[in-house]
Amino acid sequence: MKSILRFFIVTFLLVVTMSKSDAQCTVSDIVIQNVRPVASTPVSCSVKFDVTFNIEDNNGNKLIFIHAWLQQDYPDYFHCVNGHTTLNGSIAAPSVTDLGNPFLNIGLNNNGAIPVALTSYPPDASLPLAAIDSAGKVLLPDGSANIILYGVVATTPVACSTPIVIVADLWSSQAANGQRAHCVNCGIRYSAGYLNTNGFVNCITLTYSGQIVNNTNSQIDGFYRVFADINNDGYFTPAMDTLIRDSTSFSVAALGATAISGPIPVANRNQNVFIVTTQTSGAASGASRVSLFRSAQCAALPVTFKSLNANRISRSNVMLKWETETEINNSGFSIERNTGIGWEVVAFITTQAMGGNSSSLLTYSFEDINSTSGVSQYRIRQIDFDGKSKLSDIRAVRGYAQTGKVIIYPNPSSNGSVSIVFEDKEGVRNVVLTDMNGKAIKQWSSVTGNTLFVEKLYSGVYFLRITGQETGVQKVEKIVVY
Repeated sequence: MKSILRFFIVTFLLVVTMSKSDAQCTVSDIVIQNVRPVASTPVSCSVKFDVTFNIEDNNGNKLIFIHAWLQQDYPDYFHCVNGHTTLNGSIAAPSVTDLGNPFLNIGLNNNGAIPVALTSYPPDASLPLAAIDSAGKVLLPDGSANIILYGVVATTPVACSTPIVIVADLWSSQAANGQRAHCVNCGIRYSAGYLNTNGFVNCITLTYSGQIVNNTNSQIDGFYRVFADINNDGYFTPAMDTLIRDSTSFSVAALGATAISGPIPVANRNQNVFIVTTQTSGAASGASRVSLFRSAQCAALPVTFKSLNANRISRSNVMLKWETETEINNSGFSIERNTGIGWEVVAFITTQAMGGNSSSLLTYSFEDINSTSGVSQYRIRQIDFDGKSKLSDIRAVRGYAQTGKVIIYPNPSSNGSVSIVFEDKEGVRNVVLTDMNGKAIKQWSSVTGNTLFVEKLYSGVYFLRITGQETGVQKVEKIVVY
């Protein structure tokens, strides 16, 4: 069975292990991943992401700080050479003036079992620190700790589609007042917007296949490595995850793509796969990126959805319809709705399959009372008899007061899928999706109803041309995928 793997582009800070004479200063494997766009303007890009890194687990790292800049703004306060500071002994903590113009500052109190985000920068209270949803710590066999920060928000001073190189410093202090830097890991570089990676896995032959795409006007050279996510937690941790392919060179022409492929060991069946690409040429030389291929289970899926549609049928009602091709051990479907304040369960529909098992086409429907004036999202959670569950794709519908325009949601998209809500649910239209060069990527003829779902888009900018069959009127909408 061949399964297309959904991939999340994540950013990988080049693995640099810095060690002074004291082993407590070892810091390594800094990874930013699960990047989700929050907001964008022509001159800024706000994203939310998770951060993981390894650091020695001892009281010498009481406070931990991370600062990040665009490459051209990097002040090199620590006089960095190959990831090491060239300053001797403990160093005065950088002030706001020393830091210049960082777009991200993170502070952590690492005194307890779980790190706690600081709300004030001890050396200089005028420096703003990023908000963090939560944090965690996992002790590793070598005595270090893998620290995970969830939901960090940052805003870069460039548009979201701009290829950039970012430089970061990570330092820690053994002093409770945080006035001195005792361990420094500096000049860590990573890229965003230069390369994308996408692909699929063949569950029969246990192989992965994909391509590395160059988004720039210059050739990019580099190498890639492949890791298996042995605990399927969705977080790339080099010290824990299994290397299944070592460094392999690649070269991608300007605006081109190069194919990659290889075997997946039997021991790593059904595990997520990370493709780590490291650039060795161009402006982002030395920077790395990680693509996470979410592994589709090679075992039989509990439910195979054939279709899912959501349409507003009146001012106060939304109709959901879905079909299943197969059902195994299925107890039913939980209907979930999000109107902007989080997901909530609105109903549970019992399976039509006898004993929860079926290999025939089954059709379901549910009419939801919903008079929300904004966009509503719907999804279906299929629940097994043993309590395990699987989520469907998301569908969006227009609010009762939203008329006169096409709604594309979410836009920008982080997973290659968008919902399109047309302004006239009674009309018939032809729809064409093109890339930035005008090449048709997808097209639909005689589309009826008020919604269309588009998926499996690679990162980039697209244009959606909608033509009414009766009027001939055209509208063009822009779609951005990260």
